[in-house]
Amino acid sequence: MLHHFSSLQVIILAAGKGTRMASSKPKVLHDVLGKSMLAHVLHTVEDLQPESVCLVAGHGIEEVKKHIGEPENLHWVEQKEQLGTGHAVLQTKSVPTTADMVLIVCGDTPLLTAETLATLVKQHQSSGAGVSVLSAIVDEPKGYGRIIRDINDEVQAIVEEKDANDAQRKIHEVSSGIFCVNRTLLFQCLHGVENNNAQQEYYLPDILPLALARSATVQAVIMHDANEMLGVNDRVQLAQAENIMQQRITFEWQKKGVTIQQADTVRIEASVNIGIDCTIKAGTQLLGSTHLGDGCTVGPYAVLQNSWLADDITIEAFSHLEETSVGDQAMIGPFARLRPGTQLDDKVKIGNFVETKKAIIGQGSKVNHLSYIGDTLMGENCNIGAGTITCNYDGANKHQTTIGDDVFVGSDTKLVAPVEVGSGATIGAGSIITRQVKQDGLTLSARPEQRHVQNWVRPKKGDA
Repeated sequence: MLHHFSSLQVIILAAGKGTRMASSKPKVLHDVLGKSMLAHVLHTVEDLQPESVCLVAGHGIEEVKKHIGEPENLHWVEQKEQLGTGHAVLQTKSVPTTADMVLIVCGDTPLLTAETLATLVKQHQSSGAGVSVLSAIVDEPKGYGRIIRDINDEVQAIVEEKDANDAQRKIHEVSSGIFCVNRTLLFQCLHGVENNNAQQEYYLPDILPLALARSATVQAVIMHDANEMLGVNDRVQLAQAENIMQQRITFEWQKKGVTIQQADTVRIEASVNIGIDCTIKAGTQLLGSTHLGDGCTVGPYAVLQNSWLADDITIEAFSHLEETSVGDQAMIGPFARLRPGTQLDDKVKIGNFVETKKAIIGQGSKVNHLSYIGDTLMGENCNIGAGTITCNYDGANKHQTTIGDDVFVGSDTKLVAPVEVGSGATIGAGSIITRQVKQDGLTLSARPEQRHVQNWVRPKKGDA
């Protein structure tokens, strides 16, 4: 659901190295169901339609910039020294904005939803608060900053666990690290934050007592689902975030009319799209930007990556499709491998142990068994026999095979590219085709007796 907060600036904190990830990659670029954590957060805050988004990066900033690109209304700020969350936000002070409010989120919280953030902003607006923090009630508060309230239940401070006493550690209301603050007040308070704490860092939560000293109201808005605030600091938490997000995605597709068998064995990534009346069988993985039309059946144990399927398609067990497009009512597998550049028209049949690559196959054509079809343009209603191979690679360069309409190719045929087969042709089983095959009629061919060619030189790349 889209919202519209034209007086809101969003600041995303993404400068940390993430030492506990034990990785050369910046922490926020680690994937959760096919999208980086930072991409998830950016997508969420974009749904708020804020006035602008400010991204604070530090470790690996160039890699982060390359990953994100240049979205509209995104301002980059570098935190050269990682001196804490308060210091990070302070670096954004000079970014031009007309916003009255600032929403501060972390780039390692991929489970955040726009609805939760919108609730925080709306309650901040309606209450007239100067500072609003998103909090949660949790059974196990270890690791989180505690929300400190007075006897009137008013929020007074947030105390980080390392600085908390025994009584404070028993508090179960914790801070998510997500704040909505009036912009002028924010930077007034940040200039007063000190680093006299266990980490010797400038904590953003330390603005709370400073805001209270300026007679501003401070409130905590309790979120309904504490999982949303899960910050990912290591591979264990990364796996936890994936599991929670997968449950969400599975539930949403089931509500939209998709049957998912043994859902705990199925992987459906965040950018996948599925039509109604589809059946996803056990062990199947739908990855990247894969699209399924209506009425498709996939699996079990099939893998589809960045592939586009039309309607009423059957993908049998253990088939693997990558960057492939498939027309209506096609049938694929089992044990088929369709590599990048494969385009299948309507009612095409690709059978067991068939591999294709950069193959465009026309309507109603069949490649049923144990064949390799690469760098091929094939017409309609062809029948390609078992064991057929398009010999597209001469050791240095790839070559094209062109097959017309209504062609029948017998089993165990080798088509040595570049070669063209005319429409209506029939090629006898076991043939080795090295020259053009004329339209219609029967063509039979085989290699002569084995011989050796002395001083033959293998072709070099670019000699084609």
